[in-house]
Amino acid sequence: MIKKINCPQLSNERLHYLAKLKQKKYRLQEELVIVEGKKTLTQLSAWGIKPRELYLVEGEPTFSPEISYTVSEQGMKRLCASEQPQKIAGLFSLPKPRKIAFQKAFYLDKISDPGNLGTIFRIAAAFNVDCLVLSPESCEVSSPKVIRASLGAVYQVPFFFYKAENLQELKTSVFALEMQGEIPLANFIPPSEPFIVALGNETKGLSEDILRLAKKIISIPMPGKMESLNVSAAAAILAYSLSQN
Repeated sequence: MIKKINCPQLSNERLHYLAKLKQKKYRLQEELVIVEGKKTLTQLSAWGIKPRELYLVEGEPTFSPEISYTVSEQGMKRLCASEQPQKIAGLFSLPKPRKIAFQKAFYLDKISDPGNLGTIFRIAAAFNVDCLVLSPESCEVSSPKVIRASLGAVYQVPFFFYKAENLQELKTSVFALEMQGEIPLANFIPPSEPFIVALGNETKGLSEDILRLAKKIISIPMPGKMESLNVSAAAAILAYSLSQN
């Protein structure tokens, strides 16, 4: 239940410590991250993922008064990575990689944009993609921008890291998604055995290692005059199509 309550003020010393978590090296060192926004925190709560502490601009309601602290609007700006932060944020442990057995997974090959990576996590949660396998060169999963774009799905969708050239070790069928692929997505029939579909870097596309491993290369035909799709848009179309099979 969300309610208004008088919470203690966050100390300047604690605020100074938490503000450092905007930097990657401190996040990884402390294994902590600030997650902002009521919508993301509500989604995480629905999944049973609770913050260690909550920070609120004075007057905002809280759903966990026992771990809540008030800050000024300026203090919230110091805590959060976005330029115009919302009025509530939480302190969470970093999302952790976990390798699972899967039927359907995406391989993300050197995805460099945090917004794209977070959006693909959100898509995976929405369309029941079992897990995401990331190349080691992909951007930081625990970045506040990734977490915000994912609406917290980085904590819900299993992920782990794997080099492209070693994917055959997973003993799974590998397919690739490219604009000039040989088989239209509408004609692709997912195999009964576990499989991975690989999506490539925003500018360079898929690596040669992936293209060599791929059993088939899938395309998304576009009737309009557009050269390509954003990788997260392509992931959404792919995930929806696979969810219908």
